[in-house]
Amino acid sequence: MSKVTKIVFICLIALSTQVGSQNSEVYPSILIEKPVDNHLLKLVTVISERAHINQKKINNESSIKILQTFIDSLDSLKVYFMKSDINYFQRYKYKIDESLINGDLDAVFDIFAVFRLRVQQRLSYSIDLLNEINSFEADESYYFRSDTSIWPKSSDQLDEIWRKRTKNDLLSLILAGQSIEKAKVTLTKRYTRLLKRINDYKEDDVINIFLNSYMAYLDPHSNYLNPSQAEEYEIQTTLSYEGIGARLQNNEEFIEIVNLIPGGPAEKNGTLNPLDRIIGIYEDNSDKIIDVIGWDLNDVVKLIRGPKGSKIKLRILPTSSNVDSNPYDLSLIRDSVTLEEQAATSYIKTIELEEKEFQIGFITIPSFYQDFAARRQGLENYKSTTSDVKNIVSEFKEIGIDALIVDLRGNSGGLLDEAVSLTGLFIKDGPIVQLKDMDNNLEVINDPSYGSIYDGPLVVMVDRYSASASEIFAGAIQDYQRGIVVGQKTFGKGSVQNLYPLDRYSRYKSKKGFGQLTLTIAKYYRITGDGTQNKGIEPDINLPSFINDGIIGEETKNNPLPWDKIPSLKFNTHTNLQQYINDIEKNHQIRKSESLALDVLIEDINEFRKFSEVNSVSLNMEIRKSKRDERTKINDERRTNRLEELGFKDEKSFEDFSSETILDETYLMVIDLIESYNNEYSVRSSENNLITSHSNH
Repeated sequence: MSKVTKIVFICLIALSTQVGSQNSEVYPSILIEKPVDNHLLKLVTVISERAHINQKKINNESSIKILQTFIDSLDSLKVYFMKSDINYFQRYKYKIDESLINGDLDAVFDIFAVFRLRVQQRLSYSIDLLNEINSFEADESYYFRSDTSIWPKSSDQLDEIWRKRTKNDLLSLILAGQSIEKAKVTLTKRYTRLLKRINDYKEDDVINIFLNSYMAYLDPHSNYLNPSQAEEYEIQTTLSYEGIGARLQNNEEFIEIVNLIPGGPAEKNGTLNPLDRIIGIYEDNSDKIIDVIGWDLNDVVKLIRGPKGSKIKLRILPTSSNVDSNPYDLSLIRDSVTLEEQAATSYIKTIELEEKEFQIGFITIPSFYQDFAARRQGLENYKSTTSDVKNIVSEFKEIGIDALIVDLRGNSGGLLDEAVSLTGLFIKDGPIVQLKDMDNNLEVINDPSYGSIYDGPLVVMVDRYSASASEIFAGAIQDYQRGIVVGQKTFGKGSVQNLYPLDRYSRYKSKKGFGQLTLTIAKYYRITGDGTQNKGIEPDINLPSFINDGIIGEETKNNPLPWDKIPSLKFNTHTNLQQYINDIEKNHQIRKSESLALDVLIEDINEFRKFSEVNSVSLNMEIRKSKRDERTKINDERRTNRLEELGFKDEKSFEDFSSETILDETYLMVIDLIESYNNEYSVRSSENNLITSHSNH
């Protein structure tokens, strides 16, 4: 197809999208293939084929899969395309590879043009429909987690999906306190804004979606960032910005939290979690809220950013909530995120039990960090995870502790060097982790220093958010039987990524640049040979958690690299901890059966999981209100009863109940470990005395 023909075709599509509604304000932009875009596609393809760990070649087989990934990235919920559209796209199943190898964008732009037309049709339908919805008396339900394996066969099926979707959006706003008139205005603005955003998509935006579909085909952690996104990434990774300390992404029409930056306002607040959604932002110093559903990510980021010390108020929809859940408002004070705020923190917990007193050192490590600038300057005492923990442990030893807890919950990783050197603080010597690259070259990374700074009882706490470098540390401590790992199975990210600034590899000059690639180039393996990729670290003892491992974790991602195993290394274990673990587990199970606090916590988790698995809501206002009120009443009654049963004086003290219950149980497991160590020491001392006596005879 010639360039002229392509322009004419897309112009016809653009004009056709205006039919059916008078609410459209913007004509779709015309997509024109440019030589610089052709070069970008070819550049990304060449580097990815050479550098990615799988070295997947682009061919007809991969073309089919990338096409499907691209379609899914445009319409993952199957609410825009019809089955006939999918059939039409099959003409390109053996041509997507040509788009990447030759930089030919015909197929990509054509598919997007159809998508934009369908968005126009659906949103125009919903905007017009709003005028017709005046009551919520019909006994019908909206399924917000419907079967996404089947494409709708007709526009009538899509009309029905969007009728219920629109009705639910309207009802949700009304139940949140808006009048029906105001709710209609809010939704009209929301749908129009979403339509405008899709209509405004330029060539760069479409290419960005397509290239990230290619990256998603490779694995979940490879991605392409266009020049503006690369600049934003640089800002966030250098921590040279002021805001709430959260990385965000677009997910459908929602702004979703990817992760919280350790030491940032959001992380310090302790309320937000990954996958939570920001659905509204209050205007400065007012009660007027800006509905940001359907907004572009960059526009939302601009609203969230602001000077240090200024206040921002967000409306949040929790990740585990279904669409019938009430969102909540969260106020934060904007701040700059510094290295000091990411640093390890500590305290000593004193516990009296059975006329004995135990001193337990507690270290929280939010990330594996290092002061690069100070290191480059040659400063010996530069700040890092290892140096900070080393100083803390030294202080603990001077005071005197009976055991140590290292808390890696919520630690999504960081620097490999720091994970290795930190492990080295607690083992005598030996290998820490193995790395295997695309050519099957194996690198063994050993403990960089001989000897350990602490030989006493050690417990490592993990959860589903513990990933990457956290898994290296926890896995090594477990493999050496140096300590006991407790908590929840970890994330399962055992892959290594490398950054490729595309301008560095291109001879083609572009004013705006080409952005950057992040590619997975290697995998981590434990010293036993077991991979952590797509498997994580299984704790020695499991603890209850609200984190749903059905939606969080590597195995929940599309196209994760598989788990595999390589030969084990030779290493000497610290001691035989398994005998202690069995006894500690038995004591833990006894406490679970006898502890009211643990029983209440587990019941809360089960109720939370049960509620989060609901996949439909009533579109009848009275039924919906009745169910919500009933649920609120039950929860309030349960909370009131528990305040009394558990001995809490007020609501505020109850807020920390979950975390405190987990910590209290961990302390008791640590005491069991201390007693095991003491018993072993007594046995060893007795054996040594017997041997000495025998020798003297």
